[in-house]
Amino acid sequence: MTDAPPSSFTSRLRGRLRALATYDCFPEFSKKIRRFVYHPLGVLTLAALASLLCGLFLHSQGFVLCGGVLAVVALGVIWPWLSLRGLAGSVAFDRTRASEGDTALVRLTLRNRLPWPAWGLAVRGGFDGSSNEAVAGIAVAPRRRTALCRWSFKPLCRGVYPLAAPKLTTGFPFGLWDNCRTLAVETPLVVWPRTVPVGPIPPVSGDRQVEGNASRSKVGTNGDVLGVRPYRRGDSPRRIHWSQSARHDRLIVCELQSNSRPVIQIVLDADPRVHAGTGPDSSREWAIRVVASFAKGWLEDGAQVGLAWGGRDIPPASGQAQLHKILDALAGLPDGCDKPLAEVLACPKCRGFRDGLQVIVTTDHAHAHQSCGACEAEDQRWVVLKAGAFADAVDVIDCGHCPTPWLLIESAESVPALLKGGWQEARHGS
Repeated sequence: MTDAPPSSFTSRLRGRLRALATYDCFPEFSKKIRRFVYHPLGVLTLAALASLLCGLFLHSQGFVLCGGVLAVVALGVIWPWLSLRGLAGSVAFDRTRASEGDTALVRLTLRNRLPWPAWGLAVRGGFDGSSNEAVAGIAVAPRRRTALCRWSFKPLCRGVYPLAAPKLTTGFPFGLWDNCRTLAVETPLVVWPRTVPVGPIPPVSGDRQVEGNASRSKVGTNGDVLGVRPYRRGDSPRRIHWSQSARHDRLIVCELQSNSRPVIQIVLDADPRVHAGTGPDSSREWAIRVVASFAKGWLEDGAQVGLAWGGRDIPPASGQAQLHKILDALAGLPDGCDKPLAEVLACPKCRGFRDGLQVIVTTDHAHAHQSCGACEAEDQRWVVLKAGAFADAVDVIDCGHCPTPWLLIESAESVPALLKGGWQEARHGS
């Protein structure tokens, strides 16, 4: 084996010396210094300091240059601050509710009380989760007038918009320093989760008897005639079938359909630990869309639908008001930590639900927190989203004792087809 050439040793030594010379011992302090030096205000401040030193040690003309630079800095900082002192604005939407992907009109009312106009204005923050991104620009706000600005806004994710207080900013005339002022919000916009059509209501063992709804194939006191039977004490005389009674020489009454409403409780596993991905395409957002689709479709079919999630619940009810209540709750669902599914199912509202069908929406990562569907009851249906399909490199542990879910969602693209009636095929094939 031959020795390494001297050139390779020299290059390695040179690389180590370069790494030692450029090693950052104080990264946080260096980050602040770089932010200051690379900013135009920092560059002008250094230029003013350099010209001041030149005036002190070289020539008095350096003071003139220093004064000019300081005048530019003062104008670039004071003018934006002064321009915003006389401005007041508010933001409103053309509607109170919308769905993901809908286009809403945003209206900004801006009043300038100063005797001079304000230029170079921008609205930042509150609409896309970023505080630095400008969502609208206003060229000028006329002096002593009220200006009205409009622009279109298309929310891509559910929520209550603005997500944060929007700010009116300006850096005019030099862009050295952006001064900001908070805008008032007149009417927020509640953005509902996107929904897709769902299939028919699954069979429910417990129905509440409610008048004035679609008839079910159960014996009751209203609806169409199902058949006849012998008279029992307490039957209404109006239900006596007189021709059949004369033929059999005893009283025969008609059995009628029961007008009943199926009762469904949807349980959402909103615990961020069992979900994967971020933003509108995360498994948590798709689970919310699945819950919203079931609630909307089954409420429109006449069912009583309730919702339960970490620490809160909406009792089962029907009608348009119940739909708005559920969708508003899903729109305002916070992104923070939530209770595990096991605790949600153990709460009195879920554990004591015995009136109908309980639909649980979670992911295949829930069993890692001892809350999988291994104890599926007769009136429980588990909707399981595969967490790995909504993010890369997600550690999902296989669970051998969990039963086959009622509905298994393996990708976002398969949601419309599966919710339209995929559980019927799954049940038929199992």
